[in-house]
Amino acid sequence: MFAHRKDAERAGPGPLRTPRLGVRAARPRSAAGLRQTAILVGALGLTALALAACATSRSAPPARLVSTPIAVVAGLTAAPALPEPTAAALAPTSTTPRPAAVATPPPSPSVPPSPTPMGIEVRRQIFTEVWKTISEHYLYSDFGGVDWDAVRVEFEQRIDQAPTDERFYQLVSEMVARLGDDHSRFLPPQAAQRQDELSSGREEQVGIGVVALPLRDALLIQHVFPDSPAQRAGLRSRDRIVAIDGAFYASADIQGPEGSQVRLTVVRPGAESRDIVITRRRVEGRITPMARRLTGDIGYLSITTLWVSDMDRQVSAALADVAAPRPLRGLILDLRSNPGGWRSVLTGILGHFISGEVGSFTSRKEDTPLVIEPGARPDLRGLPLVVLIDGGTASYAELIAAVLQSRAGAVVVGAPSAGNTETIYSYELTGGARLWVAQEGFRLAEGADLEGVGVYPDIAVLDDWTRFSEAEDPGIQEALRLLSPSAGGK
Repeated sequence: MFAHRKDAERAGPGPLRTPRLGVRAARPRSAAGLRQTAILVGALGLTALALAACATSRSAPPARLVSTPIAVVAGLTAAPALPEPTAAALAPTSTTPRPAAVATPPPSPSVPPSPTPMGIEVRRQIFTEVWKTISEHYLYSDFGGVDWDAVRVEFEQRIDQAPTDERFYQLVSEMVARLGDDHSRFLPPQAAQRQDELSSGREEQVGIGVVALPLRDALLIQHVFPDSPAQRAGLRSRDRIVAIDGAFYASADIQGPEGSQVRLTVVRPGAESRDIVITRRRVEGRITPMARRLTGDIGYLSITTLWVSDMDRQVSAALADVAAPRPLRGLILDLRSNPGGWRSVLTGILGHFISGEVGSFTSRKEDTPLVIEPGARPDLRGLPLVVLIDGGTASYAELIAAVLQSRAGAVVVGAPSAGNTETIYSYELTGGARLWVAQEGFRLAEGADLEGVGVYPDIAVLDDWTRFSEAEDPGIQEALRLLSPSAGGK
């Protein structure tokens, strides 16, 4: 069921609930000069990358690139790959984007930026690309009440006077922020390069070997990589890192020079805090779904992100393994704090449970139906489902929950989701910067719009699940109760 609300605040206790993002494959559109990619995005992920950006720009000539889905994920998670250029470099003459869809490539290597400052003509080119792209493609024809022509006049004068490239990028960011939609964003070149480096779902870091979710008071460990310093130290998922080298976690860095030591204060659900000293080293790991068979032949599948480009295939393999011994009587799909990801992953996962047209993406120019093709294996259509969500469940993770709730009879348990479902297209700009523009909304087949609303659970469980072990998790316990024979199996 769905209930409309006017803001993103959630009642009751719980983790930090910040909108995140998801991704969908780009569609060709008429225009020239930039690479375009469709994504769903929340404020925190882009802000994190923007803060990590260096102000220096690349001196290489602008390249005309092609589009592919990407994502930015806040905190310690990585982002999918961007493609290498597929056309020769061009002089900065065209100011209108022309996207072209391509298949997903392997990760691109990072290219260190040049310290050479931009010339005024390059600045004006970037500025014009940003303004014109928003003017032509922004989801709302009235720009949310903003006089976009007046914004151009104001910032056009200011960008010529910017004393440094860093200040120029800040001004462009301020101009985009005038839209006030918490979706559209501008990213300087080095932040975009960092996004490229963290690319294929394989995390590489010099640190302890974990993927963690930033909460108000701790880092929640979601994944511990095999043979990593963290695994050797006995850390596991759901452990909370509350301090790093004696300082509040947000004021310190879990990563650092290879061979250096870091002291972590860790709290495990149901246990006292303890200090652990770990030696950092270079670690590679793969983010994967977590699946297991619980008591009563109930399957449990936890998916922490959808942006790993083959996550749908990983999910298929995990479901096949769980269902192999004997048929499942029900499945718990845990999407809590899942920030979204690739559209192919969205459709691939949904294909295990439903088929047909389930909604549509809407824009100023056209509507695009979301159609789920049949044939995913294992075929779990008709299987009793419980979907777990919270305030961090965003974008395509929200769509999975909403579609299964409305079309597959799934019972949704937890707290309202983020309500962050506008599709954003990413454009590659002259000099290596990147622009996200909110271009599409989404409506379920029944007409419900989740943007700013979110998915409301059928059964509210507002306890902070991050403070419980899996065995004592209130959401999982409620799901098991619902799927038990005494509850009718659903």
